[in-house]
Amino acid sequence: MANYNSIEKVISAEILRTNEDNLLADTICNTSFVGEIKNKGDRVVFVGLSDPTVYDYQGSVTYEDIDDAATQLLIDQDKVFSFKIKDIEALRSSIGLEDSQTKRASYLLKNEVDSYVFSLYSEAGNQMDAVSATPGNVLETVATMKQLLEEANVPDGRTWIVVPPFIKTKLMLAGVKFQVNNGVNGTGAVGFTDELGCDIYVSNQLAKDESDNTVMLAGSYSAIAYAEQVLETQVIDRLENSFDKAVRGRLVFGAKVIRPAELVACPVSDGGNQLN
Repeated sequence: MANYNSIEKVISAEILRTNEDNLLADTICNTSFVGEIKNKGDRVVFVGLSDPTVYDYQGSVTYEDIDDAATQLLIDQDKVFSFKIKDIEALRSSIGLEDSQTKRASYLLKNEVDSYVFSLYSEAGNQMDAVSATPGNVLETVATMKQLLEEANVPDGRTWIVVPPFIKTKLMLAGVKFQVNNGVNGTGAVGFTDELGCDIYVSNQLAKDESDNTVMLAGSYSAIAYAEQVLETQVIDRLENSFDKAVRGRLVFGAKVIRPAELVACPVSDGGNQLN
């Protein structure tokens, strides 16, 4: 069997690079965990999440133990991709190209992760009433979400909102300009603006509620914990009962709302694009 170790490492790196640039979970979540992920079912720890108590000085001080505020995150999601290939050299030369199978697999893994993170909307501490969004009320809706975060003491520069494409359209009609957020490696393609005093991202992966409304999310960059690990990527020299070769990859991850007071959910429907 041929040694495909170098190709496997490149594919694994491509998955991580795609996640860095396009995975909103990597962007909006707290990813500062301690621990090693070796398999589904592992746990990692997020530390430093609680604030120390401020009290009146009366001649002496006491020291509180905040270690017990550490949050454990269960790595309970396990996703794979696998596909046949005919030519290893063709695979090698296509890695990194926008329409390659490995790039598409990376994007699809990213979509699965974002969908899971956004499905946690029911754990938000602030649940707004549903809004039929139009260019006339979209700014008020976004401002209300931001206000709720400010009332939770989340400062400017530490807030984000994720909106669906139809909300982006209404914000643009209301005069907000969007750009493409190029990400860490310069290959991202996420719609983005910071014109309203917070970071606003665009995603097709937002969850739907029971009434088929799309649930926008707003939060602090500490509201949700997220951890991931590419467990393995493999190039299989020959499939059983076949002359085909194959590629497969596996990503495990977990996410958890750790500061619900700093998370806002707002169900929205498309109320049309009439300006009046």
